[in-house]
Amino acid sequence: MFDAREDTFFNEQSDEDEASEKLQSMIEAGANTKLTEVAPGEQTTGTITKIGSQYAFVDIGGKTDAVIALQELAPAEGEKMPAVGDSITAYVTSVSGGETVLSLRYASKGGSATTQQLLDALNNRVPLQGKVTGVNKGGFNVKVLGARAFCPISQIDLKFTDDPNAYVGKNFDFIVTRITEGGRNIVVSRIPLLEGGLEKKIDALAKAGEVRLVLRGKISKVADFGLFVDLGDCEGLVHISEVSWERAEDLAGSYTVGQEIECVVLSVEKKSPLRNSKISLSIKQTIDNPWNTISEKFSVGQSYPGRVTRLAPFGAFVELVPGVEGLVHISEMSWTRRIQHPSEVVAEGQTVQAQVLAIDEKKRTISLTLKDVSTDPWRDIDYRFPAGSDATGTVVRKAKFGYFVDLAEGLTGLLPLANIAADKKTSISVGQQIAVHVQSLDIENRRISLSFGLQDAIQESKVVKEFLTQQAAAPAKEKTSSTEFGAALLEALKKKTS
Repeated sequence: MFDAREDTFFNEQSDEDEASEKLQSMIEAGANTKLTEVAPGEQTTGTITKIGSQYAFVDIGGKTDAVIALQELAPAEGEKMPAVGDSITAYVTSVSGGETVLSLRYASKGGSATTQQLLDALNNRVPLQGKVTGVNKGGFNVKVLGARAFCPISQIDLKFTDDPNAYVGKNFDFIVTRITEGGRNIVVSRIPLLEGGLEKKIDALAKAGEVRLVLRGKISKVADFGLFVDLGDCEGLVHISEVSWERAEDLAGSYTVGQEIECVVLSVEKKSPLRNSKISLSIKQTIDNPWNTISEKFSVGQSYPGRVTRLAPFGAFVELVPGVEGLVHISEMSWTRRIQHPSEVVAEGQTVQAQVLAIDEKKRTISLTLKDVSTDPWRDIDYRFPAGSDATGTVVRKAKFGYFVDLAEGLTGLLPLANIAADKKTSISVGQQIAVHVQSLDIENRRISLSFGLQDAIQESKVVKEFLTQQAAAPAKEKTSSTEFGAALLEALKKKTS
């Protein structure tokens, strides 16, 4: 016989008994726990306990877990999807049949909201999902929870609203800011919701600017002074000087609204309210500055092709490579012609061959010339018009200090008033050909100094001096009378000049 006292079979516990004990424990625990009661419109915080295919289950302290649609938990750019164990704050949209439904905002489920629901949304700052149905004077008509509301144009977006019709037909989240006339007059705004994460966004942009992180954005507006770029929750400005390393002028011809561009943040200036903060952007700094390698591409004395980009009274600007322009001064356009304006030699858009005269990397300037070295009239100046030689030239211009005289094409000398004989100063006129004497040459600075009639006066003075010296040394009996002296001096001058 089996002794029941020694047989452990009778001490085994069935699965049903174990389940019953667990159930009893849960009941007892539930009896000692104060359940949280919530009502529609209330804000509550809970912990995600499970994530299904369409819903997440949230423990808010009730008998059963509340549910929230996964599409509402979809993360914003740069954020992570909530996971089991994470805490979330949401609004109770309905409590029915033991099921509590949560939402990050109120959304219309059909029908119209009661005045109390709207007041709850106003008092609790509950976001309401609304649809922009039309544009009226000063703002927009918005349908929220089946009720008609008004959103001022300044409250529809953080960015400047250039085209109000672009918002019509779209769904947005709104905050109720005012209810009057028993719920017949409802005013809503998007600004509180948009500004909620704006500071975080602005701080992130400032950090991106510190490391010159390349961002993508869409052009929202093209102006004469620059491009407005939509960066998501905020808008920045690319000033015209930061559009390209080249000279940018016709932005409307190069960029269009909606076009995607790459840019970097130059600076962020926080202001109050945050939506007035200024964000400066740059497109050109997403690529290398061509001036950083200028010495590798160009050398002084070498010639390069370039495109004339613009003309100024003092010269022409020539683009050698995108973002690098050089200046051809008006004095460097021709050896033989006197140029009054660059348009006499070149035109905008024309391709020219220019020689580099100088490069200043610090000032980022390049001096160019269009003059051909092979036709430089100064190449053999010391052979054609050496100092001390005589030449014939044409008076081309009169100045306060003297006259300019053309000796040959591209060679103009200066005839100072001090270098003109006294008896010839009144006999010179513009266009007249005169015999001049080359006093000196300054080849390095390209200057020629001339004189006119001065050599004859010097020669005459020398003859007179020599004659007087001879007369003083002659015996008394050989000295001539005054009449004879004049004749003798005249004869001596003739012999000296012949």
